[in-house]
Amino acid sequence: MKQIIAALIKFQREVGPIHKESSAQYGKYADLQTVLTKVNPVLNENGLFITQLLAGKNLITEVHHTSGEALVSDCELVLTEGRNALHTWGGAVTYQRRYAILSILGLATEDDDGDSAGHKMVKTNSLSNVDDFF
Repeated sequence: MKQIIAALIKFQREVGPIHKESSAQYGKYADLQTVLTKVNPVLNENGLFITQLLAGKNLITEVHHTSGEALVSDCELVLTEGRNALHTWGGAVTYQRRYAILSILGLATEDDDGDSAGHKMVKTNSLSNVDDFF
């Protein structure tokens, strides 16, 4: 595992930030295309590549090195109820592919908690006597 670890360390030094460029109802995020566009060239420069396979209900993510060494992550897909089963399944696959890639490479997108960390808590009510509340 020495060669893949050395290559991953070099990769992490070179990859740079992954920006949240897509928008959804809950805010901005880095979609799968953004993540892959950012990481794939730097992975390849370091003799690395990623494969992701579906095996039953699991997503298997592998980082391969030209030496033959590999890291493997196996994660069960989380499916929710939806109107269209294929749409729900496709969304789950895409979502989990993105997070599996970031996880196995030890990366994160821009500060995921930054939006909430900068806001001050606002106290709207105070109770002098808890019994008055009930």
